[in-house]
Order: sequence, then structure tokens, then C-alpha cells
Amino acid sequence: MIELTLLTLLNYVGDNFCKYRDLGHDNYKSLLLSYSDASYKFGPLEVKEVIEKSEQFKVTAVAIAAIKCPQHIVK
Repeated sequence: MIELTLLTLLNYVGDNFCKYRDLGHDNYKSLLLSYSDASYKFGPLEVKEVIEKSEQFKVTAVAIAAIKCPQHIVK
């Protein structure tokens, strides 16, 4: 199995975040649903480990979301 990386996780979460926002959910609910989806796909312990070990997590996460669906991030 390939090791889960921060970029893989955030790209997956970013895609799902945008889909949930398009459905009308707010940022917080969309984020929680997206990480729930990631935990289901990659495993909760793997997702937790990537988050715990990552530096600049917030900056990278916001940057990916802003690129994937700026209409929901940049106001």
C-alpha cells in the first residue's frame, strides 16, 4: 500500500469540500464531511497520522481549497 501523504489527503479533501459547498453546506460542515470521507477511504489512523505530522497544514489546506473552488474561499 502506498503511504498517504499530505498532498494526497488535501487534494482528496479539497475535491470533496468543493462538492459539499456546491450542495449548499457551510464551510465547517463541508470540511467535516470531507475529512470523514477521507477517513473512510484511507483509514482514520492514516489520516490522523498525516495531520499530526504535517507542518504548515492550515496554509496548505487553504491554498488547495482556494485553487479548487475559489468561489467558496475567496470573498
